[in-house]
This record gives sequence, structure tokens and C-alpha cells, in this order.
Amino acid sequence: MLENRPSLKKILHHVMMNELTAQPRWFTRMLINPFFIKKGKGSIIKAGARLDLIPSKKFIVGNHCVVETRTTINNQVGDVVIEDGSMITTGVTIVGPVHIGKNVIVGNGTLIFGMRHNYENPDLPISAQGISTSLTTVCDDSWIGGNVVINQGVTIGKHSLVGTGSVVTRDVPPYCIVAGVPARIIKKYDFQKNEWILV
Repeated sequence: MLENRPSLKKILHHVMMNELTAQPRWFTRMLINPFFIKKGKGSIIKAGARLDLIPSKKFIVGNHCVVETRTTINNQVGDVVIEDGSMITTGVTIVGPVHIGKNVIVGNGTLIFGMRHNYENPDLPISAQGISTSLTTVCDDSWIGGNVVINQGVTIGKHSLVGTGSVVTRDVPPYCIVAGVPARIIKKYDFQKNEWILV
């Protein structure tokens, strides 16, 4: 609805958000957001989690999920969806648009982005050039190690593992282990041999 009415969107954004800190104002957090956060059965969002949310974008947490303390989730430029059984551990930052599948573990300190700052015009400060978005996806049954960075628009395939400290700049196929800066495939599952093999 608001995407087709940019003037109204800008006014509402100014009223609900502190533009300097990019955080919702206190009344947005306390009086508005609780009606728009969709949290499934048995899910826990710890009190210390920072939820920088606006009601014009989705924030959905499925059943039996955990969002740990000191985690930051920001849906201001794109939806954030976390499906059933997933665990977002301490100190993770998620900036939408991001879709996390079922039974995913995201390790401590990991950064997952669905946006980036534009920089192409050298005559303007980067802070004045806006942003671009592209959906970042972590598919079912994956494990993201600690202190990983997953860049905008990347898809992590089903049942894949990203090693600690990796920077993922391109898609990861299903059933692969990647590591490094930038991350590259080091193992994949061979269904004929029924084992993980070195690449």
C-alpha cells in the first residue's frame, strides 16, 4: 500500500523513526510494533534483542524459533522472515530483505544483509546516494558459523555449512561446505558415495 504512495510513506517514516539513529521511536516500539510482529507457537525473542522494525514491512518468526539477546533485526528496507525451528544466536545482525528457512542455525556475530549502500556517483557522498536491495536467502537445514558475513542477494543452498569467519559473496549450492574470504567450496556431499568429499 505505502510503496505506491511515497509522500505518505516518507511522512509516516519520519513520525515513527528516529532518522539519525535509524531506530523506531519509543511509541513505535511499545504501541505499534507488537501488533505487527508475527511470532509462531513456542518461539522466543529474548528481551535483549534489538528490533528495528516498521509495520509497513514484514517481520515473521515461525514456530519453535529462538532469537537470542544482543541480536539486531532491521526490516526498514525489506521483509525479514525466519521459518520454523531456526535459531539466531547472540550478536547476529540481519538487515532485510532476508529469508531464513527451516531448522537453520546462525552463529554468533554473523551479519546477513539484503541491502547495500550505493556509491557509483563520485560527485555525491555515499551517504546521500541511497541504497539498493536484493533478497538474501538461507535455505533449510543450513548452518552458518560464527562471525560470517553474507552479502546482499546471496542464496545459501539447502543443508550447506558456512565456516567461521567466512565472507560469502556469491551463491552457495545445496549440500556444500564453504569457507574463506571470499568463501569457496571446500567439500560437497556425494549422494552416490554417501559421503562428504573434498573439492
